[in-house]
Amino acid sequence: MKRAINLIRLAGLPLSLTLITILAGSVINRVMVVELGLPVTLASLFIAIPLLVAPVRIWLGYLSDAYPLWGRRREPYLILGALLSGVGAAAAVILVLNTTELLSIGAVATLVTLIVYGVGRNLANNTFQALLADMFAPGAPRSRAANLYEVVKMIGLIIGAGLVSQALRPYSAERLTAVVLVIGGLVVVFSTIAAIGQEPRNEVTRQAAAAARSVPFWPTFKTLLWNDPTARLFFVIVTITLLGTQMQDVLLEPYAGLVFGLDVSATTQLTMFWGIGTLISILLSGIILIKWLGLLRLFRVGIVILLVLFPMLVLAGAWQNVLMLQLTVLGLGLGTGLSAASLLAYMVQFTTLKRAGLMVGVWGVGHQLGRALASLIGGVLVDGMKWVTGGDYLVAYGTAFMLEALLLLVSLVLIGRLHIENAEALQQEQREARPVASAQPAQPVLG
Repeated sequence: MKRAINLIRLAGLPLSLTLITILAGSVINRVMVVELGLPVTLASLFIAIPLLVAPVRIWLGYLSDAYPLWGRRREPYLILGALLSGVGAAAAVILVLNTTELLSIGAVATLVTLIVYGVGRNLANNTFQALLADMFAPGAPRSRAANLYEVVKMIGLIIGAGLVSQALRPYSAERLTAVVLVIGGLVVVFSTIAAIGQEPRNEVTRQAAAAARSVPFWPTFKTLLWNDPTARLFFVIVTITLLGTQMQDVLLEPYAGLVFGLDVSATTQLTMFWGIGTLISILLSGIILIKWLGLLRLFRVGIVILLVLFPMLVLAGAWQNVLMLQLTVLGLGLGTGLSAASLLAYMVQFTTLKRAGLMVGVWGVGHQLGRALASLIGGVLVDGMKWVTGGDYLVAYGTAFMLEALLLLVSLVLIGRLHIENAEALQQEQREARPVASAQPAQPVLG
């Protein structure tokens, strides 16, 4: 019973992080562009800052592995990350509301607070995934846990967006200030309640921290990750797959509006269809598909679905078939969710007790890099093709969708060459664990 309560309580962490993401993402973007009339490029740059600071999560992961605070490797870093996220995001929104000049102290302060938010978000997300690796046994238990908490995050995104939307009606700067202060405070409180008492504490974890601390950051990074072909291959697969699945995220609604002539309400529904498909597939993966199919087959099934549906997306535009578009988008969500669930499970399988924070940080950078490149390359490619074709939207967006299919084909080929059991970090931990194997509990027990 205690374990079940702790697992439910732990869900407060992804829910809190999702709430603050809504605040620092869509809300601040909308306010900067619509209410304040600031350039879209400037708003995009501000929103991209948390992605641009993502490399710091590798070092932060090493800190949580090697330098426990008050005897704990994860909980204090989780609470610190939530605090930085909540304070940074709330302060950024408030500063944006009170900044009227682009070149001003207020603009610089907003930039600083968004950096603080980005560091906090990366620290909290990274440490949460490392905590899951500590709490759950390798294999199916760890993979299912990672995917089920990802489902919690997506549910929080849907519900949280609706609650924030309702709270801001009617809109006013004073109401927005009150909302962000409340959310910022709730994030810190919920995250603290969720984190306390979750971390396993035993001799094995203490030995793991001491072993991680015995080697400085850079030698560890270069030896176990940078110089390891298996680790480099997995990083490339993560980046290419995110690039191939996330480009349509920024292109889909404009494509539906320009090619099909759909209004804002109808194009917003497409995002809902995609989200429903993704949510269903990640949930099914966590409950049964990972165990039933295995990670490699699950990834391949998801990618094959996407390879079939991207051409269908272009055909729907050529035939002006809205129902076909909607069904295709739902299928894209399903395929994306399956591939994402597989990669997430691969990621947690790639971690070790000693290096979970560091290794999760590396894969997180690959994830963020893929998302950032998807946004950049997708926009540049569509604009370039529109110029070449004299404004043919179907060809321009269709080219981008087919590039996504090509990238996913590459990831499908590369995944067959991935053999995680050959990773140097895993082999080293297995060698070091043999003398103390008898001290390792069969199933990690919560705090």
